[in-house]
Amino acid sequence: MRFRRERSTLSVISRRRILYWLAVMVAVLVVGTVIGLIWADTSDVAGSIAVASNIIGPIGIVVLLVALGITTRRQRHLH
Repeated sequence: MRFRRERSTLSVISRRRILYWLAVMVAVLVVGTVIGLIWADTSDVAGSIAVASNIIGPIGIVVLLVALGITTRRQRHLH
């Protein structure tokens, strides 16, 4: 009887999908920074968007880079 090893969530995610999300996080960071530079001094909402994107962007980038490293390492061990 063969037992199937359960796949982790990270092994199901492809490198391409991680790279797409990494590009999205960089875009969020850039757009938030631009909004902050242009409109943050005139609008509280724009300032809030800039602050949120400048927190979410780098955290997302770090998490995705770690995920990319793990999936790359696992793919190398499989081949």
